[in-house]
Amino acid sequence: MRWKVGYESHIKTEIKNQLTQGVLTKDDLQALAKWVSEIETYGLDHVQTDYWNDHALEAEWVGLRSASFSLRGRIIYRVENERLIVMVVRITANHNYRKRG
Repeated sequence: MRWKVGYESHIKTEIKNQLTQGVLTKDDLQALAKWVSEIETYGLDHVQTDYWNDHALEAEWVGLRSASFSLRGRIIYRVENERLIVMVVRITANHNYRKRG
């Protein structure tokens, strides 16, 4: 089974905006690229470890997971089983998990 990381439509714009604002750094992007590469090369189980501080979320985020890509950065994602694609839901450089809306 081969894993593929996909992004919701707003993510590329959000990353660009956060880079412009200085919220995300080039180091953050390298860490995100490593996270994606590890999933696509070794599978999702490989990144659901303490190294990435990967864990299931609760409350309004049930069904989603969070992984750390830096000391302050989190990536929130879900797995769409039918297509076997990890869909990135949101990238945040702070710990504000509140849904937009």
